Amino acid sequence: MFNTRKIGHTGTLDPFATGLLIVAVGKCTRLIPFLEKAKKTYTATITLGKTSPTLDPESEITDIAFDGELPTKENIEKIIKKHFLGKIEQIPPQFSALKINGKKCCDLARKGEKVEMKPRPAEVFRAEITDYAYPELTVELEVAAGFYVRAFARDLGEKLVGGGICSELRRTAIESLSIEDALPLEMCTESIDPRFILQNLPQTEIPMGRTQDFVAGRAFPWSGVEGEKSLVLVGGRTIGLGEIMKGNLQPRVVL
Repeated sequence: MFNTRKIGHTGTLDPFATGLLIVAVGKCTRLIPFLEKAKKTYTATITLGKTSPTLDPESEITDIAFDGELPTKENIEKIIKKHFLGKIEQIPPQFSALKINGKKCCDLARKGEKVEMKPRPAEVFRAEITDYAYPELTVELEVAAGFYVRAFARDLGEKLVGGGICSELRRTAIESLSIEDALPLEMCTESIDPRFILQNLPQTEIPMGRTQDFVAGRAFPWSGVEGEKSLVLVGGRTIGLGEIMKGNLQPRVVL
């Protein structure tokens, strides 16, 4: 499609999930680290009172016995506010792409090997219930990178009725980039200038006469904040990424 073997993305989606995926091709793959820690927004449907090895519909689902009073929307909002907002800790799912001793946990789990998953820091900026009719609960989540929605479904479900799985999951935004701005894969015939994607980075327009210096990796005098990284543009087109070092603009990534 883009006549290159070099391709990467800024964060995988679970097999059952849909939604926004930012794909980098060619030399632009060198810009991926600047989006890997980007804030993400999801719409998740949680089925309460269920569990499965993968914490989603991709494995055998079993019912959890519960004879207590069913939670109200107000109950759930209180639990979320108390336990799942701000900086928290999560135990990642056994079926995840995390690596232990160089091996993916999901591969070990498929072989029946028990893996001890340790708690990891996570952060939730916003968690809003958009629909609820027991056992289905739909929540919009705005979270930091590294957050596991399936783990959230499990943990919230355990506090409410003993368990839960994430039955539907859709990533709707990465930072300020919305799914509404995305195209289906089959319609992606042209690349997009990185300045439209990396909106979290400042932009520096340099004169045409400095293009060769930048492309050759040569630093040149430029005022700015020491250590600040920015996309470097010529005539409104991104040619790379630079960093201010001792009063110079030092090329870091050349496209």
